[in-house]
Amino acid sequence: MIVIVGAGVCGLAAAYELSRRGQRAVVIERGEPFAEQSAGLARIFRIAHRRAALCSLALRARAGWQRWETELNAGRLLGTEGFIAAGAPADTAAAMTAAGADFSWLDHSEIAARIPFLAAPWESAVFDPLGGSLRIRRALGALARRVDIRRGSVVSVADDGSATLEDGTVIRGDGALICAGIETPALFGPLGLDFAPHTRFTYEGADATNAACLSAPEGYGLPLGTTGRWAFGQQQAEPAVVRALFPSLSPVGQVDCVTIRAPWLDSGGDGWSVARRGRVVAFVGSNLMKFGPLLGELLAQAVLGDTLPTDLTAPSVRTRES
Repeated sequence: MIVIVGAGVCGLAAAYELSRRGQRAVVIERGEPFAEQSAGLARIFRIAHRRAALCSLALRARAGWQRWETELNAGRLLGTEGFIAAGAPADTAAAMTAAGADFSWLDHSEIAARIPFLAAPWESAVFDPLGGSLRIRRALGALARRVDIRRGSVVSVADDGSATLEDGTVIRGDGALICAGIETPALFGPLGLDFAPHTRFTYEGADATNAACLSAPEGYGLPLGTTGRWAFGQQQAEPAVVRALFPSLSPVGQVDCVTIRAPWLDSGGDGWSVARRGRVVAFVGSNLMKFGPLLGELLAQAVLGDTLPTDLTAPSVRTRES
């Protein structure tokens, strides 16, 4: 049996992929499943990154989302709205070209046509036609129904893969995967990162159902499925900037979660750290949702094998084995 600590996207995806391989896994969660870094209705899926390695991994992850749509029988999980990369678009175009990914250039009027309620300040952007809004609450709910989740607070994980709970219960496994967000360093050891609070605001005032997803120097935005609402997040909340970008929208809600600060993340905030000690694999990162199906496969391989899969050690990640 494999013990997995944390019922976010990585823990649930790994447990599901282990079950597809005929392996038993138990996911231990101290609170509500997918309530911290994986909280919210939707996330952005995009092929567009500033590193070719991440573009290539995203192409593979997209096939995984399509597979999940069929296997989980939960309806559409990956939207077809497209994704606009504004700010440093030349870097994104170069990375996508190197990865063999399709894209096109948009001028100012074309940006406005794809997000009609946006007062775009940029003269050009890259359009990723395979991008879209992920229905992540629907996806994670479907995964949670297919894996064994147990409520408990893990206080330590031994090198042999056994986990000790706060009440003294020991769950013995043949291996362990720690993907518990802010608790991961405490259970595994230093991973070279800091956590910080992060808020995404929800807006209404225009129908955003078919609007493209967006990433720009000012922040990132996406439609929330078929709700007609728009979500926008920033590293540091700047209401005046948001009002200038979306003058017709008004805030109606927010999602509070956490984000990661680490020197090994790329300029877009994407990347992860993976490490091993004994039979224990620790995994933590930022902007991971879009890679969910692929990460589930790779983490299943990692915890079943003696070495970390090559695709978990891409140039934008930090890796340690001991």
